[in-house]
Amino acid sequence: MENGCVIRRGRNLILLLLLFVCTGSVLNANPITKKDRDSLLNLPLFKNEGLLKIELKTDLALLINDIAEKRKYHKSELKLFSENGKADVIQVKVKTRGNFRRRKQNCNFPPLRFKIPVREAIGTEFEGQSKLKYVSHCQSFVDDYEQHTIEEYLIYKMYNLISNHSYRVRLAQVSFIDVNSSDTITKFGFFLEDKDDVALRNGKNILNFKNMKQYEILRENMVMLSLFQLMIGNADWDVGRLHNIDVLSVSEYSIPVVVPFDFDWSGMINHSYYTLSPKIDPNAKYKRLYKGMKWSPEELEQAFTNFKELKPSFLEVISDCTYLKNKNRNKLIDYIEEFYQLINSKKDVREVIEKNAKKIPKTQ
Repeated sequence: MENGCVIRRGRNLILLLLLFVCTGSVLNANPITKKDRDSLLNLPLFKNEGLLKIELKTDLALLINDIAEKRKYHKSELKLFSENGKADVIQVKVKTRGNFRRRKQNCNFPPLRFKIPVREAIGTEFEGQSKLKYVSHCQSFVDDYEQHTIEEYLIYKMYNLISNHSYRVRLAQVSFIDVNSSDTITKFGFFLEDKDDVALRNGKNILNFKNMKQYEILRENMVMLSLFQLMIGNADWDVGRLHNIDVLSVSEYSIPVVVPFDFDWSGMINHSYYTLSPKIDPNAKYKRLYKGMKWSPEELEQAFTNFKELKPSFLEVISDCTYLKNKNRNKLIDYIEEFYQLINSKKDVREVIEKNAKKIPKTQ
């Protein structure tokens, strides 16, 4: 196995004891949800850590320019190379996806969505997968963007250390080959676990409820998430609008949990399209915006303790990734160190976290 970004987890996965029974409509909607949670945990794509090396042959120009509202899937050949030199070939369908990064003025290579035939994938790293999001490099001719994609992958891996209610990811190096011209572009990207699988392996279901309040979410989950977003400098999320947030629960009557995604608009990565929130004073000591609630001192203190315990594991995630350039690795480490400087200062905690945070209603 390649060791480029292998993660030695700081915590063991905690499996729930009770199986979640899906409704008939959910079971029929997606064949992968027929699998039990133990099977989902052991599927090779997200169980393994090695770099995926892939060739994708398609009408590349047609695919990446198909970015209108009504887009279609394009037939493609996926060739997956294993360490022993064996190549598995799967006939897949791929289409562009996303909102901001689908626009030409932002990215000349948009994110993708893969549709994978379940039977053809048996015996390969994609076994058990039927639909997957792929996060692309965005800009094909700017080196920083490929590094930024790896950085976002590492942010997902860091949040995996905080909670099982998180998206699993797999780093890939894909050679996109145009079937007409044989032109090839090889870039890093990563596959993102399907959201139905995130819910199912945690014994929960997805709730599409808008206007939920942070204080209605399982408290430890919400406190840790709000501080994690502060750590990476990401203000591009909102629970009430379900913006870059999924809500999971056993039922609509149970206390829900939230799962974050899409971390590209974070100060830690600092994409060329990233801009500071107008709510941040340009002269502020920390160029970060806290969007959590005013949690109790006890809740904050426990969360700070959790983060301090996780710090070595966070730094290990970054240090162990040999696909990062040194300047990018140092940038990520410095950004995280600054967060720990913040939470270790009572004055900074008051100024950045407590001062402008919304109060929780007394009835809660």
